Amino acid sequence: MRESDFFDEKDVRKPTSLTCPFCGLTFQYAVRWRQRLKKRYLPGSASSEDRRRFSKAQSYLVRIDDMVGCQNGRCRRRFEIASFQTVVFLSESEPVPDGNRKQPSRTPARRNRNRNHRRR
Repeated sequence: MRESDFFDEKDVRKPTSLTCPFCGLTFQYAVRWRQRLKKRYLPGSASSEDRRRFSKAQSYLVRIDDMVGCQNGRCRRRFEIASFQTVVFLSESEPVPDGNRKQPSRTPARRNRNRNHRRR
């Protein structure tokens, strides 16, 4: 049996607060995730090896989006969400996370807008 036979799949969007590395502003983005929930029962045609694999299987989320576009009207640049998790395992006792977890706040470094300007 394939691993996909153990899970029910669907795509979900989770709101996430991200900071643009270019303009330094924080906005809410709807990041796409593939949700794989473990089925309650194993299909009847499973072998003993499949039963062992099914008992160890766990529900999880896989992030689909790797890049988002800045929502600032002046910036609009696309940036990578590399600092955000790609896979999130779900415990069976916890509800599905909604993506509203607090991220560590980072203050953007101030850039000198006239960095090419030479003093005389």
